[in-house]
This record gives sequence, structure tokens and C-alpha cells, in this order.
Amino acid sequence: MEKIDNLMKLLNPSIKENIYENYSFKPSNLKEYIGQKNVKETLNNYISASKKRNTVFPHTILCGESGLGKSVLAKIIANELGVKFIECIASDLENINDVKNRLRLVNGGIFFQDEIHSMSRTLCENIYPLMEFKCNGLAIKPFTLIGATTEIGELQETRKPFYNRFRLPLELVEYSESELIEIGKQYVQKVFPGDELIDEMYMVLASNCRGNPRSMIRLLDATVYFDGKVLEVLDSFNIIKHGYTKKDLKVLEYITLNENGVGLNGLANYLGTSASNYMYEIEPFLLRNGLVVRTAKGRRITDLGIEVLEDLKNVRR
Repeated sequence: MEKIDNLMKLLNPSIKENIYENYSFKPSNLKEYIGQKNVKETLNNYISASKKRNTVFPHTILCGESGLGKSVLAKIIANELGVKFIECIASDLENINDVKNRLRLVNGGIFFQDEIHSMSRTLCENIYPLMEFKCNGLAIKPFTLIGATTEIGELQETRKPFYNRFRLPLELVEYSESELIEIGKQYVQKVFPGDELIDEMYMVLASNCRGNPRSMIRLLDATVYFDGKVLEVLDSFNIIKHGYTKKDLKVLEYITLNENGVGLNGLANYLGTSASNYMYEIEPFLLRNGLVVRTAKGRRITDLGIEVLEDLKNVRR
């Protein structure tokens, strides 16, 4: 994106730096950041204490499903502390020199690694001294490592010593519908100030985005481009009701037909997707809402799942 921006400026020097500023919005401080009350209270205390004592902010782990705002929070922490911020996807770090080079650039600020569970075990072990502000036996400038992960269990199971070096673990949870509505209104006001959506639209979208701000923003964008036709937006995303999709319906129907349980590979093959895609993109919502359970013999539908299945079948638009 940066290369494209620079090319555009060469072709048209009159283009201003903020040409794209209205195409997106992300909160830049804790006051603007909506939701995650417990996490924000904790961060406020730690940020205030770090400033008061002039100490480095502790290494921090942010965990939670994709789209809950982990990357935004990491940037906000840097903004609140007034320090440099560098980010990368952990899997892009090939060796310890890649880490050291970024630490030189961040100069005592915040080094943010997204998907930190994807970092190799060897590299994790090589980072231990750096997290204690030592390199080859010599002291280095203190910095803050913030890692974000959707797989905290994997990190704890396979890289426990690495995980234990993070002094501040923070878990982001799904958002309430009222918080999502507030996020949605804030976003539209910043990005689409000339468009007005009625409260009912926000309510429908909030009840169908699975408690996830990123999904809420995606649905809002579509609603603006669909000129407020919310039901058409839901249809375009294959959403039936309460965030459940046509693919969820297929899962529930298939499991119902197999009373003895359904294996992971069988489900993935039936849906025409990979096992990992089913595990991480489809099943979590069904498990969290108690519609499906995992057993020794495979996935089985619950009584609640049967009720929801019948409800989804009866939806007509």
C-alpha cells in the first residue's frame, strides 16, 4: 500500500497525505476504543503506573478470536505511552537477526508480533535473553514485546517457557450487541459522514455479526453500498439469522443425519472445505453457542442445536 501511495504522489504531486484517511477508521486511544471494559481498566492502570515510575511497559499477550481488536489495542498502548511502534506477523521472522533489527528500529518502544503462536520454537527460545534486555551478555535498551494470538492454548502447550515470560496476559471477549451498535455508529460517522442509517439497521447487523467488530464493520460497509438494504446484505453473506449462515445450517443438518457422530474429515469433505478451515472458521461459533459437542465418536448435535436447526429452516425472506 505504501508503494502505491508513493507512486500516486509521483504521478500527482497535489495528492495530500491524508487522501485515504476517510476510507477507514480505527480508534487511536482508550477513550475511543469501545468495549473490553476489563481489559481497558487493566491497561489504564498499567499505562499510568509505567508513566509515573518511568518504567518499561511489561511484555504482554493479547488473546482472542480474529477481529476483536488485538492489533488496534497494541497500537493504542504505544500511542498512550508515546513510544515507537513496529508490527509484523510472527511467521515472517526467520531468525533472531530479524528480531534484533526490528528492536533497533523500535528503540525502546513496542514491538508487536501478530499470530505469535506461529513463531518457531527455536526462535522463541532465542528471544528469551532479549526479553530480559540482554544480548550476547550485554544490556540492551528495554522494550515491550506484545504478542497477539488466536491460539493461546497452543502457545501454552508447546511454548510454555516463552508464554511465561509475558507478564501481562489479556483476553479479549466477544462484544455485546449494544457495544457493537456503538462501534458501528462511530465507524459510520467517521467513514461515511454523509450516510445516515436508522437504529433498526444497526440492531439487525449487531445481532448477525457474531459479537465481532470486524464482522460488524464488514456488514456496515456492505449496507452503505447496498443503499441500506439490510436483508439483501445478509443474503449476500449467506446469513440466515442471528449470525448463523447457510453453511452452519448444512453442518447441523449433516450431523443430525448421523446419530452416531460425525468425524472432522467427513464434515470437511461434505462442506467442500479443509479440516483446518472447518475447525477455525465454522465450528467455534457452533461450539460456543452449545449447538454442537465433540465426543470420542465425533461431532454430535445438542437439543439446542436441533431447536436452532428447525428455526433456521423456517426462515423465509
